[in-house]
Amino acid sequence: MAASLRINHLSIMVRDLTRSADFYREVLRLPEIECKVGKPNIRWFGIGDDHSIHLIEGDFGATYVTMSTHLCIAVTDLDGTISHIAGTGTRYSDLARNEGKIHIRRDGVRSVYLQDPDGYWLEISDDY
Repeated sequence: MAASLRINHLSIMVRDLTRSADFYREVLRLPEIECKVGKPNIRWFGIGDDHSIHLIEGDFGATYVTMSTHLCIAVTDLDGTISHIAGTGTRYSDLARNEGKIHIRRDGVRSVYLQDPDGYWLEISDDY
């Protein structure tokens, strides 16, 4: 019998831990949770049921980031979330990078795209 699998967390390397933590907490409204590894260069944020994002400050190196490689966060209130994001001064766009526009997939799912302080792409979707 095969083992059951599920995604537990996503770790991303960041240049400035405080700046990135502020973005994930204030713009995305993710709750900061206990970092169980106890290292000062790592902060954890909860994302849904028992999932988390780990921000690790360190040598960012030659990381190459494209829009195709992104994290999608589904929300129950896309319009309210977009309003909050815009209120923080964070720019967002549709998939074609038309600023301030919402992307609508063929199946009707709506989403916007934005970048965190290190250029990682995030999709915020109503595919909850």
